[in-house]
Amino acid sequence: MKRCRVGVRTRSRLVLLAALITFCLPCSAQGSEKVSQATSSALDLDSYQRELNQIEEAAKDPAKIDALRRTLPDSWKVKQGDHVYSVPMSEISQALREIERDPKKATLAQLEFRLKLMLQEAQELAHLSSGTDLAQAQGKLNSILSRGEFQEASGPSAWDVIRARINRWILEHIIRLLSLLHITQKTGNTLAWGVLFLAVVLLFYVVYRWLAKSSNAEQFRAEVQPRSSDARYWQQETLAAADRGDFREAIHCAYWASIAHLEDIRILPQDRARTPRESLRLLDQHPTEQGVLQSITRNFELIWYGYRPVSAADWVGTKEQLERVGCLQSSTAPTVPS
Repeated sequence: MKRCRVGVRTRSRLVLLAALITFCLPCSAQGSEKVSQATSSALDLDSYQRELNQIEEAAKDPAKIDALRRTLPDSWKVKQGDHVYSVPMSEISQALREIERDPKKATLAQLEFRLKLMLQEAQELAHLSSGTDLAQAQGKLNSILSRGEFQEASGPSAWDVIRARINRWILEHIIRLLSLLHITQKTGNTLAWGVLFLAVVLLFYVVYRWLAKSSNAEQFRAEVQPRSSDARYWQQETLAAADRGDFREAIHCAYWASIAHLEDIRILPQDRARTPRESLRLLDQHPTEQGVLQSITRNFELIWYGYRPVSAADWVGTKEQLERVGCLQSSTAPTVPS
Protein backbone atom coordinates (compact mmCIF):
# COMPACT_ATOMS: atom_id res chain seq x y z
CA MET A 1 0.00 0.00 0.00
CA LYS A 2 2.83 2.37 0.83
CA ARG A 3 4.49 1.72 -2.56
CA CYS A 4 1.23 2.48 -4.33
CA ARG A 5 0.83 5.76 -2.46
CA VAL A 6 4.41 6.78 -3.22
CA GLY A 7 3.91 5.99 -6.88
CA VAL A 8 0.74 8.02 -7.03
CA ARG A 9 2.45 11.01 -5.38
CA THR A 10 5.39 10.78 -7.78
CA ARG A 11 3.15 10.68 -10.81
CA SER A 12 1.16 13.67 -9.46
CA ARG A 13 4.32 15.73 -9.03
CA LEU A 14 5.49 14.87 -12.54
CA VAL A 15 2.15 15.93 -14.03
CA LEU A 16 2.26 19.23 -12.07
CA LEU A 17 5.82 19.93 -13.23
CA ALA A 18 4.92 19.22 -16.84
CA ALA A 19 1.96 21.59 -16.59
CA LEU A 20 4.14 24.35 -15.15
CA ILE A 21 6.68 23.92 -17.94
CA THR A 22 3.93 23.95 -20.54
CA PHE A 23 2.35 27.21 -19.31
CA CYS A 24 5.51 29.05 -18.29
CA LEU A 25 7.46 28.56 -21.50
CA PRO A 26 4.92 30.39 -23.72
CA CYS A 27 4.70 33.19 -21.20
CA SER A 28 8.43 33.72 -21.19
CA ALA A 29 8.49 33.51 -24.98
CA GLN A 30 5.72 36.08 -25.22
CA GLY A 31 7.53 38.37 -22.80
CA SER A 32 10.74 38.15 -24.81
CA GLU A 33 8.74 38.81 -28.00
CA LYS A 34 7.27 42.00 -26.48
CA VAL A 35 10.71 43.22 -25.45
CA SER A 36 12.06 42.53 -28.91
CA GLN A 37 9.11 44.41 -30.44
CA ALA A 38 9.63 47.36 -28.09
CA THR A 39 13.30 47.41 -28.97
CA SER A 40 12.64 47.14 -32.68
CA SER A 41 10.02 49.98 -32.59
CA ALA A 42 12.64 52.48 -31.40
CA LEU A 43 13.92 54.86 -34.06
CA ASP A 44 17.54 55.47 -34.76
CA LEU A 45 18.79 59.04 -35.06
CA ASP A 46 18.63 59.09 -38.86
CA SER A 47 15.01 57.91 -38.91
CA TYR A 48 14.19 60.35 -36.13
CA GLN A 49 15.61 63.26 -38.12
CA ARG A 50 13.73 62.19 -41.25
CA GLU A 51 10.47 62.10 -39.28
CA LEU A 52 11.10 65.64 -37.99
CA ASN A 53 11.81 66.90 -41.50
CA GLN A 54 8.60 65.28 -42.75
CA ILE A 55 6.61 66.98 -39.99
CA GLU A 56 8.13 70.37 -40.87
CA GLU A 57 7.25 69.95 -44.55
CA ALA A 58 3.73 68.63 -43.89
CA ALA A 59 2.96 71.46 -41.42
CA LYS A 60 3.26 73.95 -44.30
CA ASP A 61 0.46 72.18 -46.23
CA PRO A 62 -2.93 72.50 -44.47
CA ALA A 63 -4.27 69.51 -46.44
CA LYS A 64 -1.73 67.18 -44.84
CA ILE A 65 -1.93 68.37 -41.25
CA ASP A 66 -4.92 66.29 -40.19
CA ALA A 67 -3.50 63.02 -41.53
CA LEU A 68 -0.11 63.81 -40.02
CA ARG A 69 -1.55 64.60 -36.61
CA ARG A 70 -3.52 61.36 -36.51
CA THR A 71 -0.43 59.27 -37.26
CA LEU A 72 1.70 60.85 -34.53
CA PRO A 73 2.14 58.67 -31.43
CA ASP A 74 2.10 59.97 -27.90
CA SER A 75 5.87 59.67 -27.80
CA TRP A 76 8.76 58.42 -29.90
CA LYS A 77 11.45 56.02 -28.72
CA VAL A 78 14.83 57.08 -30.07
CA LYS A 79 17.75 54.69 -29.65
CA GLN A 80 21.36 55.87 -29.61
CA GLY A 81 23.87 53.23 -28.66
CA ASP A 82 22.79 51.54 -25.46
CA HIS A 83 20.40 54.36 -24.52
CA VAL A 84 16.72 54.69 -25.49
CA TYR A 85 15.25 58.18 -25.20
CA SER A 86 11.54 59.00 -24.98
CA VAL A 87 10.48 62.06 -27.00
CA PRO A 88 6.92 63.27 -26.14
CA MET A 89 4.88 64.49 -29.11
CA SER A 90 1.91 66.06 -27.31
CA GLU A 91 3.12 69.64 -27.81
CA ILE A 92 3.73 69.07 -31.52
CA SER A 93 0.26 67.54 -31.90
CA GLN A 94 -1.28 70.52 -30.12
CA ALA A 95 0.65 72.93 -32.36
CA LEU A 96 -0.56 71.09 -35.48
CA ARG A 97 -4.14 71.28 -34.20
CA GLU A 98 -3.85 75.07 -33.72
CA ILE A 99 -2.30 75.50 -37.18
CA GLU A 100 -5.16 73.49 -38.66
CA ARG A 101 -7.67 75.79 -36.99
CA ASP A 102 -5.94 79.07 -37.87
CA PRO A 103 -3.01 78.88 -40.34
CA LYS A 104 -2.36 82.63 -40.02
CA LYS A 105 -1.30 82.47 -36.39
CA ALA A 106 2.33 82.51 -35.27
CA THR A 107 2.09 78.86 -34.20
CA LEU A 108 3.72 77.65 -37.43
CA ALA A 109 6.83 79.74 -36.78
CA GLN A 110 7.00 78.44 -33.22
CA LEU A 111 6.63 74.86 -34.44
CA GLU A 112 9.39 75.31 -37.01
CA PHE A 113 11.65 76.70 -34.32
CA ARG A 114 10.87 73.73 -32.06
CA LEU A 115 11.56 71.21 -34.84
CA LYS A 116 14.84 72.91 -35.76
CA LEU A 117 15.87 72.76 -32.15
CA MET A 118 15.03 69.05 -31.97
CA LEU A 119 16.98 68.41 -35.18
CA GLN A 120 19.94 70.33 -33.81
CA GLU A 121 19.85 68.28 -30.62
CA ALA A 122 19.69 65.04 -32.64
CA GLN A 123 22.69 66.08 -34.73
CA GLU A 124 24.67 66.98 -31.64
CA LEU A 125 23.68 63.69 -30.04
CA ALA A 126 24.92 61.80 -33.08
CA HIS A 127 28.37 63.36 -32.72
CA LEU A 128 28.62 62.82 -29.02
CA SER A 129 30.64 59.86 -27.85
CA SER A 130 29.39 57.44 -25.27
CA GLY A 131 31.71 58.85 -22.63
CA THR A 132 30.70 62.51 -23.09
CA ASP A 133 29.76 64.29 -19.92
CA LEU A 134 26.20 65.71 -19.63
CA ALA A 135 27.59 69.06 -18.50
CA GLN A 136 29.69 69.24 -21.66
CA ALA A 137 26.67 68.34 -23.78
CA GLN A 138 24.58 71.03 -22.06
CA GLY A 139 27.34 73.56 -22.70
CA LYS A 140 27.34 72.72 -26.40
CA LEU A 141 23.57 73.03 -26.50
CA ASN A 142 23.72 76.47 -24.85
CA SER A 143 26.36 77.58 -27.34
CA ILE A 144 24.10 76.44 -30.18
CA LEU A 145 21.09 78.32 -28.81
CA SER A 146 23.20 81.47 -28.41
CA ARG A 147 23.83 81.68 -32.15
CA GLY A 148 22.38 84.51 -34.19
CA GLU A 149 19.76 82.44 -36.01
CA PHE A 150 18.09 81.55 -32.70
CA GLN A 151 18.17 85.03 -31.13
CA GLU A 152 14.97 86.33 -32.71
CA ALA A 153 13.07 83.07 -32.29
CA SER A 154 11.24 83.08 -28.98
CA GLY A 155 8.05 81.74 -27.54
CA PRO A 156 4.94 83.79 -26.84
CA SER A 157 5.17 86.41 -24.13
CA ALA A 158 2.87 86.59 -21.11
CA TRP A 159 0.82 89.31 -22.82
CA ASP A 160 0.48 87.16 -25.95
CA VAL A 161 -0.86 84.29 -23.85
CA ILE A 162 -3.36 86.55 -22.04
CA ARG A 163 -4.50 88.13 -25.30
CA ALA A 164 -4.94 84.71 -26.90
CA ARG A 165 -7.07 83.59 -23.96
CA ILE A 166 -9.22 86.73 -24.17
CA ASN A 167 -9.71 86.30 -27.92
CA ARG A 168 -10.57 82.64 -27.46
CA TRP A 169 -13.10 83.51 -24.72
CA ILE A 170 -14.76 86.18 -26.91
CA LEU A 171 -14.84 83.84 -29.91
CA GLU A 172 -16.39 81.02 -27.89
CA HIS A 173 -19.15 83.30 -26.58
CA ILE A 174 -19.84 84.72 -30.04
CA ILE A 175 -20.11 81.21 -31.47
CA ARG A 176 -22.41 80.22 -28.62
CA LEU A 177 -24.60 83.28 -29.24
CA LEU A 178 -24.78 82.55 -32.96
CA SER A 179 -25.71 78.95 -32.27
CA LEU A 180 -28.52 80.08 -29.96
CA LEU A 181 -29.78 82.41 -32.69
CA HIS A 182 -29.52 79.56 -35.23
CA ILE A 183 -27.08 81.57 -37.35
CA THR A 184 -24.50 79.64 -39.32
CA GLN A 185 -20.82 80.45 -39.07
CA LYS A 186 -20.74 81.81 -42.62
CA THR A 187 -23.66 84.16 -41.94
CA GLY A 188 -22.07 85.20 -38.65
CA ASN A 189 -18.81 86.03 -40.39
CA THR A 190 -20.69 88.08 -42.97
CA LEU A 191 -22.50 90.03 -40.24
CA ALA A 192 -19.27 90.59 -38.33
CA TRP A 193 -17.47 91.92 -41.40
CA GLY A 194 -20.46 94.11 -42.23
CA VAL A 195 -20.49 95.63 -38.74
CA LEU A 196 -16.74 96.17 -38.92
CA PHE A 197 -17.08 97.88 -42.31
CA LEU A 198 -19.82 100.19 -41.02
CA ALA A 199 -17.72 101.04 -37.98
CA VAL A 200 -14.75 101.96 -40.19
CA VAL A 201 -16.97 104.08 -42.45
CA LEU A 202 -18.45 105.85 -39.43
CA LEU A 203 -14.98 106.50 -38.04
CA PHE A 204 -13.81 107.98 -41.34
CA TYR A 205 -16.95 110.15 -41.51
CA VAL A 206 -16.42 111.50 -37.99
CA VAL A 207 -12.76 112.25 -38.73
CA TYR A 208 -13.72 113.93 -42.02
CA ARG A 209 -16.33 116.12 -40.33
CA TRP A 210 -13.89 117.06 -37.61
CA LEU A 211 -11.16 117.95 -40.12
CA ALA A 212 -13.60 119.91 -42.29
CA LYS A 213 -14.88 121.84 -39.29
CA SER A 214 -11.35 122.59 -38.13
CA SER A 215 -10.37 123.70 -41.63
CA ASN A 216 -13.35 126.06 -41.89
CA ALA A 217 -12.64 127.45 -38.45
CA GLU A 218 -8.99 128.06 -39.32
CA GLN A 219 -9.99 129.65 -42.63
CA PHE A 220 -12.46 131.92 -40.88
CA ARG A 221 -9.94 132.90 -38.18
CA ALA A 222 -7.31 133.63 -40.81
CA GLU A 223 -9.80 135.67 -42.77
CA VAL A 224 -11.01 137.76 -39.87
CA GLN A 225 -7.54 138.89 -38.93
CA PRO A 226 -7.90 142.59 -39.60
CA ARG A 227 -5.44 144.01 -42.05
CA SER A 228 -6.59 147.33 -40.64
CA SER A 229 -8.97 148.05 -37.79
CA ASP A 230 -10.31 151.07 -39.61
CA ALA A 231 -13.57 150.60 -41.52
CA ARG A 232 -12.25 153.03 -44.13
CA TYR A 233 -9.73 150.41 -45.27
CA TRP A 234 -12.49 147.88 -45.99
CA GLN A 235 -14.53 150.58 -47.75
CA GLN A 236 -11.62 151.34 -50.05
CA GLU A 237 -11.07 147.64 -50.74
CA THR A 238 -14.78 147.23 -51.49
CA LEU A 239 -14.90 150.07 -54.02
CA ALA A 240 -11.59 149.02 -55.61
CA ALA A 241 -12.83 145.45 -56.14
CA ALA A 242 -16.10 146.72 -57.61
CA ASP A 243 -14.25 149.07 -59.98
CA ARG A 244 -12.20 146.21 -61.43
CA GLY A 245 -15.32 144.02 -61.78
CA ASP A 246 -14.49 141.53 -59.00
CA PHE A 247 -17.93 141.61 -57.40
CA ARG A 248 -17.30 138.49 -55.30
CA GLU A 249 -14.36 140.15 -53.55
CA ALA A 250 -16.36 143.39 -53.34
CA ILE A 251 -19.17 141.68 -51.41
CA HIS A 252 -16.60 139.93 -49.23
CA CYS A 253 -14.97 143.25 -48.30
CA ALA A 254 -18.38 144.89 -47.92
CA TYR A 255 -19.27 142.45 -45.15
CA TRP A 256 -16.13 143.28 -43.18
CA ALA A 257 -16.60 146.95 -43.86
CA SER A 258 -20.05 146.79 -42.25
CA ILE A 259 -18.67 144.83 -39.27
CA ALA A 260 -15.83 147.33 -38.79
CA HIS A 261 -18.27 150.24 -39.06
CA LEU A 262 -20.59 148.79 -36.41
CA GLU A 263 -17.59 148.23 -34.16
CA ASP A 264 -16.43 151.79 -34.67
CA ILE A 265 -19.80 153.20 -33.62
CA ARG A 266 -19.81 150.89 -30.55
CA ILE A 267 -22.83 148.82 -31.56
CA LEU A 268 -20.69 145.68 -31.83
CA PRO A 269 -17.80 144.88 -29.49
CA GLN A 270 -14.29 144.57 -30.90
CA ASP A 271 -13.95 140.84 -31.61
CA ARG A 272 -13.10 139.69 -35.13
CA ALA A 273 -13.18 135.99 -34.09
CA ARG A 274 -17.00 136.02 -34.00
CA THR A 275 -18.97 134.09 -36.58
CA PRO A 276 -21.50 136.00 -38.74
CA ARG A 277 -24.41 134.44 -36.82
CA GLU A 278 -22.96 135.53 -33.49
CA SER A 279 -22.66 139.09 -34.75
CA LEU A 280 -26.33 139.03 -35.76
CA ARG A 281 -27.40 137.78 -32.32
CA LEU A 282 -25.53 140.65 -30.66
CA LEU A 283 -27.68 143.13 -32.59
CA ASP A 284 -30.99 142.05 -31.05
CA GLN A 285 -31.27 145.47 -29.35
CA HIS A 286 -30.66 147.23 -32.69
CA PRO A 287 -33.25 145.86 -35.10
CA THR A 288 -32.48 148.35 -37.92
CA GLU A 289 -28.78 147.55 -38.04
CA GLN A 290 -29.55 143.87 -37.51
CA GLY A 291 -31.84 143.79 -40.57
CA VAL A 292 -29.26 145.51 -42.77
CA LEU A 293 -26.40 143.29 -41.56
CA GLN A 294 -28.58 140.19 -42.00
CA SER A 295 -29.12 141.03 -45.66
CA ILE A 296 -25.38 141.66 -46.20
CA THR A 297 -24.48 138.47 -44.30
CA ARG A 298 -26.89 136.35 -46.37
CA ASN A 299 -25.34 137.51 -49.65
CA PHE A 300 -21.84 137.17 -48.23
CA GLU A 301 -22.35 133.55 -47.09
CA LEU A 302 -24.04 132.44 -50.31
CA ILE A 303 -21.46 134.03 -52.57
CA TRP A 304 -18.25 133.67 -50.55
CA TYR A 305 -18.76 130.31 -48.82
CA GLY A 306 -21.46 128.85 -51.06
CA TYR A 307 -19.70 129.85 -54.29
CA ARG A 308 -22.95 131.10 -55.80
CA PRO A 309 -22.42 133.00 -59.07
CA VAL A 310 -22.33 136.74 -58.44
CA SER A 311 -23.46 139.52 -60.74
CA ALA A 312 -23.40 143.28 -60.80
CA ALA A 313 -26.96 143.32 -59.46
CA ASP A 314 -25.79 141.51 -56.30
CA TRP A 315 -23.14 144.15 -55.78
CA VAL A 316 -25.66 146.97 -56.30
CA GLY A 317 -27.94 145.47 -53.64
CA THR A 318 -25.06 145.06 -51.17
CA LYS A 319 -23.87 148.60 -51.85
CA GLU A 320 -27.36 149.93 -51.03
CA GLN A 321 -27.27 148.08 -47.72
CA LEU A 322 -23.86 149.58 -46.93
CA GLU A 323 -25.32 153.03 -47.60
CA ARG A 324 -28.25 152.25 -45.29
CA VAL A 325 -25.98 151.21 -42.45
CA GLY A 326 -23.92 154.36 -42.94
CA CYS A 327 -20.77 152.62 -44.12
CA LEU A 328 -20.84 154.27 -47.58
CA GLN A 329 -22.13 157.63 -48.67
CA SER A 330 -25.20 157.55 -50.87
CA SER A 331 -24.39 157.57 -54.60
CA THR A 332 -27.73 159.25 -55.41
CA ALA A 333 -27.47 163.02 -55.45
CA PRO A 334 -30.05 164.78 -53.29
CA THR A 335 -32.94 166.37 -55.12
CA VAL A 336 -33.02 170.19 -54.86
CA PRO A 337 -36.49 171.35 -53.92
CA SER A 338 -38.10 173.67 -56.45
